[in-house]
Amino acid sequence: MTTARERFVETAAGSFRVLEWPGADPAVLFLHGLTAVADVWGPTVAEFAGKRPRCIAIDQRGHGMSPQGDIDYRVSAFVDDAEQIVDRLKLGRIHLVGHSMGARVALVAAAKAPDRYLTTAIVDIGPEQWRENWVSSVEGFSRMPAGFASEKEAVAFASRRRPLSGEAKAIFLARLRKDGDSLVWRADVEALKTIVTVQRSRNYWVDWERLSKNTVLIRGGESNELRPRVTEEMRRRNPSVGFVELAEAPHNIPLAAPGELAQVLLKHWHL
Repeated sequence: MTTARERFVETAAGSFRVLEWPGADPAVLFLHGLTAVADVWGPTVAEFAGKRPRCIAIDQRGHGMSPQGDIDYRVSAFVDDAEQIVDRLKLGRIHLVGHSMGARVALVAAAKAPDRYLTTAIVDIGPEQWRENWVSSVEGFSRMPAGFASEKEAVAFASRRRPLSGEAKAIFLARLRKDGDSLVWRADVEALKTIVTVQRSRNYWVDWERLSKNTVLIRGGESNELRPRVTEEMRRRNPSVGFVELAEAPHNIPLAAPGELAQVLLKHWHL
């Protein structure tokens, strides 16, 4: 697997961590989900093999090594970040891919400025307001350990529901940083609470209805995030958007089904 180049790109909001895998233009910008980091896209990028486009992934605000703290966490601020990074890197028109929270950002970005993006892929998120989702998410963040005494303890926490591959362990550990003898979250946990509360407290149906036929919605068949009834409503309210369901995939498609996701994206990009 080709190692990504890490760099930092300055924007109006501050310095953003960016990973770049070499490949052919036009480039692809990948936007991760809530709590994640840019590294989560590595397994999908690896599956492109000889057909790989130039791939760019960022730590979004509130996450990883990008701006955090008392800043704006509305979707519009995330969209501004993405646009500025694309402009700073002089990428031109690109393909846009987002998962979960990142898919919501991609949805709004493509609705706002469709001419910026050749195609858009919305991976496992809906445009609906969902109070129960943000309430349970905030409660979950409040129960998270503040840190771990060792890497072994951190990995045990991450694998409490299912074993992690070596690659998945590395991606999880990228979400942590050293603090003395301990490991703590890179993400601002209070920011994560704000993000899910602010973004899930309104709906994005108007944005969804503006999306073009160059958009595809990708759902995990076992997802507990993009519910079947919401999926049906999305397809009814914008039938021009393509739809693919990965039958056995859970919500976290980039890690659970990177090969299947890569094949859907390559087809969407006509590669």
